[in-house]
Amino acid sequence: MFTTKKPFKTEYAVEMTCNSCVDSVKKVLTQIPGISRFDIDLNEQKVIVEGTAPPSAVSNKLKETGKKVIVRGQGTIQGQHAGAAVCIFESYTYTPLDQSEITRLKKPQGLARLVQIDNDNCLIDVTIQGISPGYHGIHIHELGDISRGSESTGNHYNPDNTEHGNIEKGHVGDLGNIYVGENGWGDLVIESNRVKVWDVIGRSMVISHKKDDEGNEDNEQSKIDGNSGPGIIAGIIARSAGAFENMKKVCTCSGQTLWEEVRIL
Repeated sequence: MFTTKKPFKTEYAVEMTCNSCVDSVKKVLTQIPGISRFDIDLNEQKVIVEGTAPPSAVSNKLKETGKKVIVRGQGTIQGQHAGAAVCIFESYTYTPLDQSEITRLKKPQGLARLVQIDNDNCLIDVTIQGISPGYHGIHIHELGDISRGSESTGNHYNPDNTEHGNIEKGHVGDLGNIYVGENGWGDLVIESNRVKVWDVIGRSMVISHKKDDEGNEDNEQSKIDGNSGPGIIAGIIARSAGAFENMKKVCTCSGQTLWEEVRIL
């Protein structure tokens, strides 16, 4: 459960085209408990929110307006965040050449950002594309070895030695599910008071083939991985600079806008 008394700010890119869009965003924000102030910039398509409201709740409410929403930065109002990390998801294809050598073809298919808001709360923002529609389990794994894709990442990160479960109760690495739409694109914004950035840097994050039942089924595998099956994309969690530094709106190499780029990564 997300609980913090320290005010912080989160920047969202919100696809707004007119003053009517601004009014609808303003109406949503005024109804969310824990927001102390907000700024809306129509020209920059930018919304900055300050307060103690969970970023996931704000993001979900903004999406209810029917607009595209991206978390672009997160940090404390006074002082520094406690740490930040990034994970680039890739898919792997293997062709055995002999007993000792493997060739690997990899393709980026997503990005996760982690920001430690304070010592107790970590914001996790995930965007993926190009995998099958539906729910897919998402987990932090104990090893940062992706030489064989998800097969070499080890078990779920589980320092408490507990059974598999959900984000509040289970493995520390159990992050629930991410939903992928028919267009092959999905995103997830969550908070965890168990994940600490400094503990997971150097480990890996994996998206699985199937939905995670969060340990609720009456079989042994449910208590291990939620029957979520093998991973399909994986990445190493690496230290990053943190909030408010990804200010680009158009990628100079691809010519894609922010909204197009989020779907092709």
